This record gives sequence, C-alpha cells and structure tokens, in this order.
Amino acid sequence: MAGLTELEQAVLRHAAEGLTIAATARAMGKSTPAAQDARHRLLVKLGAKTTAQAVLLACQAGILDGRRRRHGDHAGYEAHRRRSEAICDLCREGERAHRRAVAAAAQRNQEAA
Repeated sequence: MAGLTELEQAVLRHAAEGLTIAATARAMGKSTPAAQDARHRLLVKLGAKTTAQAVLLACQAGILDGRRRRHGDHAGYEAHRRRSEAICDLCREGERAHRRAVAAAAQRNQEAA
C-alpha cells in the first residue's frame, strides 16, 4: 500500500474487519497508544475524518480490496499467491489438505473406471 507504513496498513486492515483500536493493538502486539497514533497518521494520509471513511477511501482507491480474506483453505492459499504475499502456515496446510483430497478423488475415479 503506497505511502502507508506496515503498522498503518495493519490498522487499516483490522479496521476493515471491524476491530476496535484496542483489539487491533492486542492483535498486533502493540500498545493502544501506538495503534491510535498509527490510525491518526492513516486518517491524515488518506484525508479521512473517521476510521470508517478511511476504510471506504482505501477501498475506492484500490488500497484495500474490500473482500474478506480467507485463511486455512485452497482459496486462502490462492489469494496469498495472487497478492504475492507470504503464505501463512494455516493456508499452506489448507492447500496440502486440498491437494490430498483432489488426489484421493482422482484415485477413486480411476478405480471406478
């Protein structure tokens, strides 16, 4: 996200998921004042008056895609891959399970034929 620090990006993503600033701080392992400062800088950079407006402006600008992120399955794995992100362990394991299920189904189909 251009022009936003990693902390500001995280605050924005958590806000988009509906987390309070206190819950955001806990999720990131930061203090509440640090998260509040990041939110303030984020609002200034986006020209927003409220956190909700910041999320809306970020979606409109393409900074956020506005869709819920999936984790722990094939779709979550593919979403990470398409966004060129590091793939989380939960999604990596979900992809392994998906591939095992596809292989098992193919084996069953082959045996039935």
